[in-house]
Amino acid sequence: MRRRHFAKVSALLCGLAPACASETVELPPPAPVHWQAQTQRPASPVEPTQNERAVAETYAKALVSPRFAALGSLLDDEVLFAFGARTTRGRDKVIKQHDEMFGAFDDRRFLTSRAWLTDSTHEINSQAIEWSMTGVQARAWMGVAPTGKHVTIKGLTLLWATDDGVITELHAYFDEDVVKAQLGAGPVDLRGLVTPAAPAAPSQVFERTGRPEEGANVATFRRMLDALEKNEEPVFLGTMSDDVSVTTIDAAQPLRGKDAARSYFRNLRKAVRQVDTVVENAWGVGAFAIVEYSITGLQIAPLPRIALAGGGGLRPLHTQYVDVVEIHDAKIARIWRYSDPAAFSSL
Repeated sequence: MRRRHFAKVSALLCGLAPACASETVELPPPAPVHWQAQTQRPASPVEPTQNERAVAETYAKALVSPRFAALGSLLDDEVLFAFGARTTRGRDKVIKQHDEMFGAFDDRRFLTSRAWLTDSTHEINSQAIEWSMTGVQARAWMGVAPTGKHVTIKGLTLLWATDDGVITELHAYFDEDVVKAQLGAGPVDLRGLVTPAAPAAPSQVFERTGRPEEGANVATFRRMLDALEKNEEPVFLGTMSDDVSVTTIDAAQPLRGKDAARSYFRNLRKAVRQVDTVVENAWGVGAFAIVEYSITGLQIAPLPRIALAGGGGLRPLHTQYVDVVEIHDAKIARIWRYSDPAAFSSL
């Protein structure tokens, strides 16, 4: 395994390349991913500053300011923003991208449910922020005409900032199709989902402890991903507790138990050949591991939300995820998975 996760491939891709000529076709070079060229940031026991701890709250407040006027002062001149296949660099362009993602909704409220202060060096700290945005669609959004409907968008953002709280990089994850379903558009099978409730409890903040268990938790998740790539089902299941659960935004109920995990593993390995998993960022924070990763391969059979059009053949695919993983007694107990299937692409 080169670097990245155990994913629910019910979310595996959006644009697929034409079918390959034969089943022995070699996988093309990995598609350029916006942040893969970033230098790996070393872990550090340096404690976050008060400015760093306040970044999540300040960022959330900026996202409800009129036309995102308060956002500019938080961003570095060369800030990098990534959302699915969209990559934007520079303060003005990043503000514009936020407007395209959220500006169609009036009466916006952003609430942070959990935040993990994942890493800190002497210059840059990183955080994972789990959030909900509520609002009313007043303008066209992602091809959907104004509806006047209320929506709740649940997502997760990875954020890097300097010691004085200036944001240098952002990676945002939420499911566009789930939001479109709330507006009466998007995939028909998602329109029956109950609109998720915004968090009512105060935000929880988790900080690194520096204990060896945090590194061991990341290693456990990497071992699960590695087993998925190598087609080692016993090892894959052995990383999990008997009552493991996987929560995704596009399902009414979590996947629960090892039987569900086994079905996922077998369905993926049956539908995708030359599976490759790549970890791009991974942190241990207390009992949690936060892992940003991709799964690529050659699709040979349909998957939920991923039809195999054109009468079969081989189709290269690339998928992107962030998992929040809770680990107890060296076993994966719970996974909260964030992705945007509408942004999955062919290689």
